[in-house]
Amino acid sequence: MYLKSLELQGFKSFPDKIELKFNKGITAVVGPNGSGKSNIGDAMRWVMGEQSSKALRGEKMAGVIFHGTQTRPKAPFAQVTITIDNEDGALEYDSDTVSVSRKLYRNGDSFYMINGKEVNLKDIVELFMDTGLGRDGYSIIGQGRIADIVNGKSNDRREIFEEAAGISKFRSKKKEAEKKLVAAEDNLSRINDIMGEIEGRIGPLKAQAEKAEKFRVLDEEKRKLEVSVWVHKLNEYMSQIAGYEEKLSAVKKEYEVITQELESIEDDINDSFAKSAEKSELADSYKNQIHQVELENSQALSKIAVYENDISHLEDNFLKLKEQISESNSSKYYLEAELKTRRQELEELDEKKAKQQEAVECKEKELSELIDKTALSDKSVSEAGSFINELYMKKSEVSFRLENAKNNLSDIDEQIENSLERKKQLEEHSKLSSKELKELRESKGKADENKQELTNRMSGLAKLLETRNTKLSECRKNLTDTEIQLRDVENRIKTIADLENSMEGFQFSVKHIMKASQQGRISGICGTVSQLISVETKYSVAIETALGGALQNIVVNNEDSAKRGIRLLNENRAGRATFLPVTSVRGNRLNMPQLENEDGFVALGCELVKYDSQFEGVINSLLGRICIAEDIDSATLIAKKYGYKFRIVTLDGQVINAGGSFTGGSVSKQTGLLTRKNEAKALAKKKTALENSFTELKQQVEKLNQEVSKYTADTEGLREKLSQVNSDILRFEMEIKRVSEYYSDYENKLDEIETFIETVKNKYKIVSGDIDKAQTELSEIEAEISDNEAKLADSQNEQAELKNKREQLSEELSQMKIMAAELSKDLDACKLSISQLEETIGDSDTDSGKLNDNISECEKKIAEKKELIFQTKQELSGADEKIAAAQKMAEQAQREHIELDNAANKLRTKQKHKMDEKETLSGQLTRAEEQKKSVTAGFDKLVAQLWDDYELTRSDAAEIAEDIVDITVANRRLNELRGKIRNLGSVNLGAIEEYAEVSQRHEFLTGQLKDVNTSKTELEKLIEDLTENMKNMFTDSFERINANFKKIFTELFGGGQCELILTDPNNVLECGIEINVQPPGKVITNLMSLSGGEQALVAIAIYFAILKISPSPFCLLDEIEAALDDVNVSKYAQYLHHLTDKTQFITITHRRGTMEEADVLYGVTMQEKGVSKLLKMDVSETRQMKLE
Repeated sequence: MYLKSLELQGFKSFPDKIELKFNKGITAVVGPNGSGKSNIGDAMRWVMGEQSSKALRGEKMAGVIFHGTQTRPKAPFAQVTITIDNEDGALEYDSDTVSVSRKLYRNGDSFYMINGKEVNLKDIVELFMDTGLGRDGYSIIGQGRIADIVNGKSNDRREIFEEAAGISKFRSKKKEAEKKLVAAEDNLSRINDIMGEIEGRIGPLKAQAEKAEKFRVLDEEKRKLEVSVWVHKLNEYMSQIAGYEEKLSAVKKEYEVITQELESIEDDINDSFAKSAEKSELADSYKNQIHQVELENSQALSKIAVYENDISHLEDNFLKLKEQISESNSSKYYLEAELKTRRQELEELDEKKAKQQEAVECKEKELSELIDKTALSDKSVSEAGSFINELYMKKSEVSFRLENAKNNLSDIDEQIENSLERKKQLEEHSKLSSKELKELRESKGKADENKQELTNRMSGLAKLLETRNTKLSECRKNLTDTEIQLRDVENRIKTIADLENSMEGFQFSVKHIMKASQQGRISGICGTVSQLISVETKYSVAIETALGGALQNIVVNNEDSAKRGIRLLNENRAGRATFLPVTSVRGNRLNMPQLENEDGFVALGCELVKYDSQFEGVINSLLGRICIAEDIDSATLIAKKYGYKFRIVTLDGQVINAGGSFTGGSVSKQTGLLTRKNEAKALAKKKTALENSFTELKQQVEKLNQEVSKYTADTEGLREKLSQVNSDILRFEMEIKRVSEYYSDYENKLDEIETFIETVKNKYKIVSGDIDKAQTELSEIEAEISDNEAKLADSQNEQAELKNKREQLSEELSQMKIMAAELSKDLDACKLSISQLEETIGDSDTDSGKLNDNISECEKKIAEKKELIFQTKQELSGADEKIAAAQKMAEQAQREHIELDNAANKLRTKQKHKMDEKETLSGQLTRAEEQKKSVTAGFDKLVAQLWDDYELTRSDAAEIAEDIVDITVANRRLNELRGKIRNLGSVNLGAIEEYAEVSQRHEFLTGQLKDVNTSKTELEKLIEDLTENMKNMFTDSFERINANFKKIFTELFGGGQCELILTDPNNVLECGIEINVQPPGKVITNLMSLSGGEQALVAIAIYFAILKISPSPFCLLDEIEAALDDVNVSKYAQYLHHLTDKTQFITITHRRGTMEEADVLYGVTMQEKGVSKLLKMDVSETRQMKLE
């Protein structure tokens, strides 16, 4: 590794960009004084990280920027770059060439770069560490460093030796480890403080948690037992309710029986009265009949006339029914005729079948036996006749078809007319549906736009709502956190208050006196010292230490009060206490004004506490002669100065007693009496702040809740509107679908009806064709019948010819069999038709039967009317007999009426007795229901209490309840549990969780403490190892440097003795380094006895010795030989050549001997005032040319 170049721009006297290129060997920079050659050395120092402007021969760092001349402006920045060849990898940087730059602007901005990449100063320092380079290395040596070596303190010489020994990195690591160790110790201190605080809380919290746990156990037992007792009571209530229900059921049944009996009696009474009334009415009726007989006689004649008129109408109906029967008989006649025809046809078919069968048999016989030609001829004639009958049947069928076709044609005409009308209606409906569909789609479009608008508004509200909800959640969390903190503070305040109220920490005797004072059993008690004074928190430890047990001294009004207190303690054997009567205790303050001028003096103890002026003598007696100091060192100085005449207490609780004894050590973290008071005040302030914060947060939450509610309500309103719009859209869609379906249906039906009309028209054509065809066919059949009847004779004549045609017999026989099968089918069809006709005739007979029945009924009514006429006439003839009979019946009805009234009165009496019994039962029923209601109310109340107290239903309670053997014992135990819970007093259930949290934190901190201690141990071990390595490395390097120094000193001085000595060999890393030299022929006791040249040569020898064992890649020597004479300059310059194999030298010089030994010369001139210029000359080439 070597320095390739140095580039400057705007640095000091080099405003223009210049570059110095270096080769291996010696390069000399020369020039007259004031030319700016030393600025090149400053540039090297600056770029390698120098931070001291004084080391750069300036006042401020901005002074390195070219400040301008009369002809040149100021440079905006200064920049220096060195380029180093790193092919050997000496620098820990992954590059063969390393460029290090530093740039500074006038505004103070600056930066470093390595190979163009911006880095920190730390990176530059670490890059050159332990290479001999860098701002603290020995690669840049000026006249000042030479003087420091010889004239400086022995400790100041260490830096160059340490850099040479290569322990700079180790020292840096050691410093870093020591910083970490300090941080670890700080952490330990902080953790110990926190642990102390937690340990102060964990005890009371443990007690509270144990109390809470005890409460929880007792409460759980109470809950289970109380639930069991209540379930037991519920079961008793259930039993009582069941008993009352059973009693109610029995009474109700008895009540219902009496009610039914009363209803029966009531019915009997009503029946009697009804019958009596009926008899009375009957008697009146008979009387009225007597009076009306005459009217009836006259009316009978009118009735006869009416009956005769009815007979006339009935006879007309009779005639009409006769006509209907006639018509029915006519229809029946035709049906019977048809049946007869069908039966004849059946007979004919049977006959035909038989004949056909016979013909077949004949044919078969003819084939086998050659049947008589006569029989065959008869068969042929029969067949001809049969055929003619078939033609007649066919004619009938065609006639029927023709008539049916004509009827169909009429129907088709009507269908066409109806279809055209229907088509017109469908076209109208289709038009209306199309219009409605268009309107619905327009409405749906508007609804969709409305929906989009509502959706956008809801989206905006949703974002607002989300923002408010997020803020609300944060506020609620902060509110909860504040509430928890407030609760913690309140709990702590309460704890402190409890401690104060119970006088926790006070001696029993003091508590006894103060309690007696509060109860009025002793007078003149002012209070304890701790109660009567107050002190700032920062002084509380010092004052508590200064007062010690005196904090519990009892201040009283006078000596009598003190006596009464002592007497009370004696009488109650309550211990001992110190009493301070205000009237007799008169302390004086320490009168030393000069104390205020002492370093570390704070104040007298009495000056740091606040108290009522009446207690000034007491406070002066306790604290007036106690001095409070900042720390133990200042306290020691004060105590020494004043001959240990008074007591001194430090702020952290260390004590120097009068007479010179020291008392000190760690102060307990437990809360003292004064500290507790101060903590209570601080907590009160904190509570107020938390309450204000809580109120503010609560208001924020309420406000945000209102905003959230508003936005939610607005959102709900929009959601309802959106729901309505969605409903409208859905309705429109359904309507559109419905109307579309109707429209499609109408269009489809139009298509269908058009198709139907076309089909019907085609059918009309077909039917018309069928009529024409049927008429033609009928004419043909009639002609065929005529022809066949004519041909019958011809067929008979042809019989003979057929008999001769035996070859055709087989085929004819086959045809005949087929015809026989067809006849069988026709026969079955005929039988079916006959069956249907018989059924129809049967139905007709049924209708005829009904008509006959109506005729019979009509005849019967006529007979009845005639009979009524006869009877009426008979009545007219027997009116007198009827009046007599009516008179007799009236008297009989009157007697029965009286008898029924008597019976009703007897029933009334019976009814009254039964009503009394019912009233009695009703009272029993009411009482039983009230008792049941009372028990049920108790049951319901207990069930409600189960839910209110424990949120248990009866079934849930029954599951966890235990059987109660003895309810008295259970109630007694329940009362005991309630008493124990009551005796526990106020319980902080949160203490369980809080104790768990504090215990967990204590455990966590214990673990942290262990980790930090482990880390501390590891750091101490690392520091120890680094120290040991540094010792070994430094000792080895120092011995080698010392050996080289002795050798080089002899060479440079031509003899003599020298030695480097460690001032403390047992502390090689911190001790100084002494230089002992004895030049030839001189006796030197002090380096200052040497001449300036000799001192410089000694320092050069030391530098050369260092370069021997730890050569720097390059070294800049800034006029270090200036104090040497010419002979020694030559020695110095020549010795440089011994080191150039491992070190590249750049020397700034004006000495001839150094210039002569240089390989390259750079000349610095200042032709322009304030601006340096650079010239280069290769001396080695010139030297070579001279040799040649």
